[in-house]
Amino acid sequence: MSHHEPPRLQPPDPLAQAELLRRLRPRALVAMGVILALAVFGVSSRHARDAELARVTQEAAIPTVELCKPTLSTAIQELVLPANVEAFVDAPIYARVNGYLKSWAYDIGAQVKAGDVLGVIDAPDLNQQVEQAKGLLARSKAEQNLARATAKRWTTLRNEAAVSPQSADEKTGNLEAAAASQNAAQANLDRLVALEAYLNLTSPFDGVVTARNVDVGALVDAGAGRRELFRVADIHKMRVYVRAPQAYAAKITPGLTARLTLPQYPTREFSAKIMTTASAIAAGSRTLLVQFEADNPDRALLPGAFGQIRISLPPEGAPLLLPASALVFVNASPQVATVDELGVVRMKTVKIARDLGPSLEISAGLSETDRVIRTPWQSVHDGIAVRIKDGERKEAQAR
Repeated sequence: MSHHEPPRLQPPDPLAQAELLRRLRPRALVAMGVILALAVFGVSSRHARDAELARVTQEAAIPTVELCKPTLSTAIQELVLPANVEAFVDAPIYARVNGYLKSWAYDIGAQVKAGDVLGVIDAPDLNQQVEQAKGLLARSKAEQNLARATAKRWTTLRNEAAVSPQSADEKTGNLEAAAASQNAAQANLDRLVALEAYLNLTSPFDGVVTARNVDVGALVDAGAGRRELFRVADIHKMRVYVRAPQAYAAKITPGLTARLTLPQYPTREFSAKIMTTASAIAAGSRTLLVQFEADNPDRALLPGAFGQIRISLPPEGAPLLLPASALVFVNASPQVATVDELGVVRMKTVKIARDLGPSLEISAGLSETDRVIRTPWQSVHDGIAVRIKDGERKEAQAR
């Protein structure tokens, strides 16, 4: 049985190893240099990328905003209020004497002139009182004539010492009493005759009959607290009463014009002018009573009508106009965000004069030169750096 012997390893040759190392050293050095260069390039590239990322991130963190300029508002401030239309003169007609209505001549809607008889009252009692007063006056006149003749005779007798002075003075006193009695009787008759004139219910002015609350044969009683018989209104011109809020009291002055609209005329407007105000604020409603006057040549305006009046108020100062989106509330205070020349946000508290819906009138806290952020975010505050849109930046630089 034969056995194979394993090959024997020869010991390494030191000279060959040295030669191999000598040959490999340049290559190793080149490889190490390449590896080192790649490492340095990778580290520097990474630092550059990190710096670029930081720069981009920092720039992205700065918000880009759109600016707007405040402009002077040209919007007319119009105050719309409910209005009550009344006749220029309105007179209820009451009976001045007791009696029965004998007749009436004008119904509602009739045109009347001053002095026209609206109705006639029949008052038999008054007629009898007049006759009685005439009789009393006649008796007083007779008594006065008798007293005058008696006083004259007794005065003559006293001059002749036929009667005592006392008796003559008594007759003279009787004459004076008779004269006073006649004057009283005459006054009573005149009073009753004056009452007779009120048997005719007349119109006090030119106008239209707006009410007739009595008919023939109805019992009428004297006095303003009794039933109103007729009502006459002068509607050639109308009074319009409006209650304006206290906040507008200083702006409402005589001479201002307004436009009146009524439900029955949806496409028509009536011109009205402020004539006067109550010059007092009503404590219950904190409103100012304002009186307008409106011409009514075609009788389109009716007494008692309800409508709306539109008052064009004079502008207060020169309010600035801003988009409503520019407003933010900070601690319940209205503010706007402005941008200074360095691109830093500066918050300003403003006073809103009027809300026009898509825009606002600012009366204080802002100037025309301010640059306002059109749509600020809710957390905007002082000191934030912002970037302005390129188009607006170029426009600002051009200005």
